[in-house]
Amino acid sequence: MSSETVDASTQTERAGRVPLTKAERQALRHFEPGRRALFLAAGVLVLLLGVALPWTGGATGVDILLGASDEALGIGVLPRIFVASVLLFGVAVTALTLIVRRWFLAWVCAFGCGHSVFEGMLAIWTRQTGVDTPGPGVGLVITVLAILFMAVQWFQLAWSRS
Repeated sequence: MSSETVDASTQTERAGRVPLTKAERQALRHFEPGRRALFLAAGVLVLLLGVALPWTGGATGVDILLGASDEALGIGVLPRIFVASVLLFGVAVTALTLIVRRWFLAWVCAFGCGHSVFEGMLAIWTRQTGVDTPGPGVGLVITVLAILFMAVQWFQLAWSRS
């Protein structure tokens, strides 16, 4: 094949393509969550419930975030980082992403919620390995399971882009 033939076929292909309109480019940036939006909204409510329930001893997730928990509970930095991460990615960024429906934010939610699962597992581990400290409460376990559910939903949604 000569270079002229290749150049001619390439030019023919390029001429056959129609440039995308502004509306088509805009549509490519957005996603439609469908039923998954309902699942994610329910996940946000479960996260908020988990943060309101006791995480260890009598301290709720809100108490841990604000540093208002009893010093005798021996709550370290990991549960504080976890509750902040859950509220940031699981609640705030999820709500923003469901409103603006951008693919980029869907990936941010997927990785943010996935990272929060890791932090949650570390938070549970720190509660189980402490000496003379109460173990993880029902709120901490519910929050970890809810953020795991949301991470799975976000990864499925983000990977669904074709």
